This record gives sequence, structure tokens and C-alpha cells, in this order.
Amino acid sequence: MPDSLIALGANLGDRRQTLDSAVAMLRETPGVADLQVSRYHGTTPIGGPDGQPEFLNAAARFSTDHSVEEVHARLIEIEQDHGRVRIERWGARRLDLDLLLFDQQRIDTETLEVPHPRMTFRRFVMEPAVEVAADMRHPICLRTLGELLEQWYAADPVVRIVAPNDAAVEALIEQVRQTTDYAILRDDPTTASQESSLLVFWQTPEDICSQRRPHGPYLPIPSADVEAAATEIIAAIAAMRST
Repeated sequence: MPDSLIALGANLGDRRQTLDSAVAMLRETPGVADLQVSRYHGTTPIGGPDGQPEFLNAAARFSTDHSVEEVHARLIEIEQDHGRVRIERWGARRLDLDLLLFDQQRIDTETLEVPHPRMTFRRFVMEPAVEVAADMRHPICLRTLGELLEQWYAADPVVRIVAPNDAAVEALIEQVRQTTDYAILRDDPTTASQESSLLVFWQTPEDICSQRRPHGPYLPIPSADVEAAATEIIAAIAAMRST
């Protein structure tokens, strides 16, 4: 049966009770087996409005005979049963369930992207995930989650932006440099370094990405909007540092 990995988070109401209830519902779902759950981790909110309560985050791994679409639908159903309404990005939520990995599959549809595109640089995702799935392999980075986390801990504080020649990229680099002490560098798509804290693919065609897999924490940014891209990168750096 396919091996699935999900992230759980909550920062409204009785967070522990909410996560316990979501885990119980998942455990009772027909076709779900061998459920393993990480410890619960307290995490400072990243992005979104100020003054949010602390999150409680966890990860769960399980085998299933359901399709990826069916697993995703079940996660949404459990969220809705706990009063989740998807309104504000990075905002407070009663329960958040994200599908991170589904075996070695890569899925990109209007409603679902697997592997989760932001999982590899989020401390609040990776640390719980490694507790239950250190041996699971990321199908884009081609490393296990345990190896990715070790690289992230050991890498220098460098963000490498992989992009074709584009004046907007230089403006993006300058904007991000003003807000962080990380080194912000630009790499040519065909020669970029694989060892860095964060690799950002900026408007990079899929064929270039596939020629040189990221091999580490990465952030795809398809938008040409410099302000939006800078916000994404700054939030990513904060997510790597948050505890």
C-alpha cells in the first residue's frame, strides 16, 4: 500500500484536543493502517496577521489503499469537521492538514501539489516529519527527509536564486537582502550549487529544474511579481529559523 505523510497544525481553541481528535478520525478511517504520529511541537506563527496564538504542529505517517485524491479529500473532510474555513493565507486556523508525500508520486493539479512545495524549508514541518518518516525519500530532492534536515542544519545561511537572466531577479535579490542577514546569491540554472540553506527557483522552466534536482530545501516561485516573491522568500527564511 502507498506510504503517506501528512502535517498537522492548530492554533485556535484546545489545540492538543483538536490534534488528538484529528488523529483519531484518521486512525478510524477504513483503508488507513500503521499510523505513526510524532510528538506535538509548539511553534511561533510565520507570516499572516500579528498576535496569533502559538501553533501546535505534528506529522503522521500511514499506509493506505486509497488514491491520493481520496486521501486529500479525507483530510479536507476532517478539517471541516473541526470547523476549518479556508479564508486567510498564513492566518490562524482551528485545524490544518497538509499532504506532504504520497510514496514517490509527483502530483500537480488545480487542487493538489505533492510533494508539498514548501515542506523542505519549514522547521515546523520537517522536524516532526523526521520523527516518523526520516527514511521517506523526497521525489524531487532525491534525498531522505533525514538527509534533508541534516543538510539544512549544516548548510551556511545562504539563499541561492536559480533563474534565467532577468532584471527582476536583481531587484528581488536587493529587496530580500535588506531584510535578512542571509547571503542572497543568484545562480545560473545549469550550474547552480546544490548545497545551500534554501534554493529558490524563480520562473525556471520545468526542463531546467529536472536537469539539476535541488537536492535540498527549495522554494518554487512561478510569479514575476517581485513583491510577492520577496514576501515568499522572507517568510521561508523565517520558517527555517522559527522554533
